[in-house]
Amino acid sequence: MKREWIRRLARAWVRAISLVWTSAPRLACAQAVLTAVQALLPLLTLYTLKRGVNSGAVLLRETGTVIAEQAGECAARNAETRELIFWLLLGAVSIGLGACLRACAAWVAELHAIDVSDRVHALLHTKLLRADLAFFEDSREQDALHLVQSQALSRPVAVMDALFRMAHSVVALSGILLLLAALHPLVAIVPLIASVPIIGIRMARGNRFFEWRREQAPLEREAGYVHHLLTDGAYAKEIRVMGHGTFCRNRFTAVRSRLRAARLRLLRLVLTQELAMQFLALATMGVLLLWMAGRLAAGALSLGALVMYAQAVQRGQAQTGALAGTLAELYQSALFLESFDTLLAKPDTVRTPSRPRALPAPGCHGLVFERVSFTYPGTSRPVLREISFTLHPGERIALVGANASGKSTLLKLMCRFYDPTAGRILFEGVDLREADPVVWRQRIGALFQDFGQYQFSLAENVWIGDPHGSASDARIAETVRRVGLDALARTDPRGLDTPLGRWLREGIEPSLGQWQRVAVARATLRDADLLLLDEPASALDDRAQDEVIQWLQTVTVGRMAVLASHRRRVIEVADRVLVLREGVLVEEGTIPALRARKGEWASLYERVLS
Repeated sequence: MKREWIRRLARAWVRAISLVWTSAPRLACAQAVLTAVQALLPLLTLYTLKRGVNSGAVLLRETGTVIAEQAGECAARNAETRELIFWLLLGAVSIGLGACLRACAAWVAELHAIDVSDRVHALLHTKLLRADLAFFEDSREQDALHLVQSQALSRPVAVMDALFRMAHSVVALSGILLLLAALHPLVAIVPLIASVPIIGIRMARGNRFFEWRREQAPLEREAGYVHHLLTDGAYAKEIRVMGHGTFCRNRFTAVRSRLRAARLRLLRLVLTQELAMQFLALATMGVLLLWMAGRLAAGALSLGALVMYAQAVQRGQAQTGALAGTLAELYQSALFLESFDTLLAKPDTVRTPSRPRALPAPGCHGLVFERVSFTYPGTSRPVLREISFTLHPGERIALVGANASGKSTLLKLMCRFYDPTAGRILFEGVDLREADPVVWRQRIGALFQDFGQYQFSLAENVWIGDPHGSASDARIAETVRRVGLDALARTDPRGLDTPLGRWLREGIEPSLGQWQRVAVARATLRDADLLLLDEPASALDDRAQDEVIQWLQTVTVGRMAVLASHRRRVIEVADRVLVLREGVLVEEGTIPALRARKGEWASLYERVLS
């Protein structure tokens, strides 16, 4: 166990120093110099205190014993007075200098902390942008992410602060111990011996705190989710009409009660240990002060020396406690930083080959599914089974099936958010697993059922579908017009620069149908080889649906397009229909041919599709 502590502490040092140094090397150097000077300056203050007390004691003694003033005695008192004033002034200067250094150090530390925090956020964002979709659909991974977001993001800054505090404590404690060793070696050794159990207790507590936070992560996420339900405007209408606000509040209260009970158990342990450590520190200091008092009575110490050494013992204990706390904090932070590093090092399940194959332009083969089956990670029931079909260049196909038949999963595989568990997907003869997934996705325009409602301007909402150039590109205005969003742009004098949503700034709140048209414009802005449109008209009225369908008929000419929908008028845009049932491709053909077959399509067409 001790070896594990040492290894984790060493890893924390290496990781923290790396983050601190690479984030801002110059600020790291400046902070190190300021820390060292701040640590040594109190020794000057202690020395001036000793000399000042001794000078004052001599001056008082001479004043009390002299009855008749003589010239020589006056001169001696004047010299002692000047010496006292000198040491007092020097002490005041050292205290003032210390205040200035603290202000400078606080300024440098704040700048450095901002740089470290920015670097850590950049590392996390970079990783999450590369992370597989499976990462966001796994509750265990989200528990780990919650732990990282709640602790590991702030921990590097805390570790940076702890490193410099530790350096301060080491330098200051070294000077104090050398000072105490001049009185007697044991006076320097005793505080060190007393610090050993303190360090052990605090490091063990750090391990317990980390385990406690990891255990509470699911409950904290649940509390956060229910709090989101109670405070987010998206749920306000349903809560008020259906009256389940009390249920949500009671659920939040119950989860918070469990978190509170666990926190109080941990707090009792912490307070009990801190009280025991305080008694140990007081006992150690009491023994040393009694020994020093005996030395003063024996005439082996001056009054100024006693004051200096007593102050040194007190400060030494404070620095020892600070050092123990810092070491424990570094160990605890090491555990959290491990979770951060584990997240950063997590391998992608959808991997980029070391030598990815280039993807050719659409030719004669198109997109081919060969006996594709798929099962979501962590489950055992296949969602897709033995799916085989070809999407020819320039062809539009419709995916039809009851809910949970596998349509959305099929689109995820086309985007290569997941790889098939069996079979393969080919584009112009190239297995998508042999290609770079980022390059492949740049060839796709996609609209998903849970499309994003971005709190950006109208132009930006469309532009991010192909974020090149600027949001003032003329093709954005044309796309907005073609999907029927002119009226939305005219509702505000800012036109295309009108903010959508009111969460970040004052703007307009589109209807769900308008949001969907914005998403259609975003999905079709890119000059993509493959368009994937999942329920592109689900929130649209008949007129808006006609406008969007007309645009889709135009924009999909010469492209491969997949339309997943329950809307008959959307499906009729397709050249061919694939019918899914419970993850199996049961029918395939044109609409007239499927009608004549009177199978699954006919049943869906008559009972479900509208």
